[in-house]
Amino acid sequence: MTPYITQFAATRPRRLTGLFIAANFAFFLALLVVMFYLKAMSLDWPVPFHFASLLMVTALTMFNLCGSVTLTIADRAAKLEAKSEPAVRWVAIAICSWFVFLFLEIVEWVRLVFIENLGPHTPFGLTFLALTGAHWVAATGCLGWFCYVAADVKKRDILAAALYSYFLNAWWLVLVFTLYFMNADLQGI
Repeated sequence: MTPYITQFAATRPRRLTGLFIAANFAFFLALLVVMFYLKAMSLDWPVPFHFASLLMVTALTMFNLCGSVTLTIADRAAKLEAKSEPAVRWVAIAICSWFVFLFLEIVEWVRLVFIENLGPHTPFGLTFLALTGAHWVAATGCLGWFCYVAADVKKRDILAAALYSYFLNAWWLVLVFTLYFMNADLQGI
């Protein structure tokens, strides 16, 4: 087990990624604490998520998991293959998966802000947009990192980018449970 774990701190980019993940975790945790505080202080906290919203969240989760797993496969392909083409293909699949994730997250924002009328003028909308918006910005940065890795898969540390991608997956699952499931109205199912 030790060689498996030590590979995640084997290079300088991976160690720096670990520090970056710790800083992101502290920031996201602070936003989450603000959400729980506003929820406790709010007299009228809505439950805007229904079965269709949870299907959208499931699709979002599958796309971001696909993006991370394919990047790990790209890392393995870059180490095993003599040519860089297979690794670049896997990185391209990861990039496409994260693009779809980002697009679907925007669709969810449009639904909440314009259809449900829960924009930043409401406590729920403010916290939802802050939490998912911070995740969206982090995922966009991760996507840029993927593009940087795709430019030269043989010389760049693909696993460092994958580690950050896995962190974003884990944080997304926290958001799914704290934002979506805790604010879901499933009485009609």
